[in-house]
Amino acid sequence: MTISFDKLFGIQPQVLELRGKRNELLASNLANADTPGYKAKDVDFKSALKSAQSGIASVQIDKTQSNHIGAMDLV
Repeated sequence: MTISFDKLFGIQPQVLELRGKRNELLASNLANADTPGYKAKDVDFKSALKSAQSGIASVQIDKTQSNHIGAMDLV
């Protein structure tokens, strides 16, 4: 029996990447806090998470043989 890393980790890699990008934005906000006219930026984590979750289900994989695993078999 093989382990599917997609099933094992789910969306955790995307979550970690999103958290990293948010941390970069927050660091940029702190660095530019005294810059005149600078507007702070942030990431809407809930909407980004929903987008990542819906993107997983919409993946299409072409099968060249009937015994190939389909995208929905991985979810």
